[in-house]
Amino acid sequence: MRPKLLGKAVSAFRAGRVGDAAAYKAAAIGARAYPEIEARLKALADPLPQIDLATLRQLPAGTFGRAYADHMDCKGLRPLVVSPSVAAELAGADILAIRYAVLHDTFHVLLDFDTDLSGELGVWAFVSKQRYSPRFRRAGILARALYTVVAPIKFWQLKAAQACGERMASEAACLIAEPIQTFWNEHLPTLRHRLGIRPVSG
Repeated sequence: MRPKLLGKAVSAFRAGRVGDAAAYKAAAIGARAYPEIEARLKALADPLPQIDLATLRQLPAGTFGRAYADHMDCKGLRPLVVSPSVAAELAGADILAIRYAVLHDTFHVLLDFDTDLSGELGVWAFVSKQRYSPRFRRAGILARALYTVVAPIKFWQLKAAQACGERMASEAACLIAEPIQTFWNEHLPTLRHRLGIRPVSG
């Protein structure tokens, strides 16, 4: 835990810079990647991409970028935008947690999980099973326990989402280390096939 960065997160949030606040918070909490994952993240040309929804809305239907834009608009969400100055400041930090915060909703689209409890658990099960870091693995275990307590009536739905997420994780490419922001123009089903992702709907 890095209290100074948490203070910066609060200041950024009060200033309306939500993406910077999320980046500072993620860096403060930390999620040191396993060495092989960290090496792949450091090799990425753009680990904290700027996502422009207006541009993605103009892409043809059926593309990954258009599906992402539609998902964000449908849920009333906006991408987390990390300013260049903050990205440069945090360049030496554990980049995993910051990158995941920026790209979290792309996981929902690629894995075809909704943003309800079952969908969130499915994503966490995927992330945990792909073994990005010890902290992420623990978060996946905690999510399984917590969501079952919060919504016991959805036990079987949650269990199915968890199983689906874990199954996709064992088959798919290491998603967090892929240059996801370069895939916007690709046909979504084709992209999923190339990455080894087989959602239930697919």
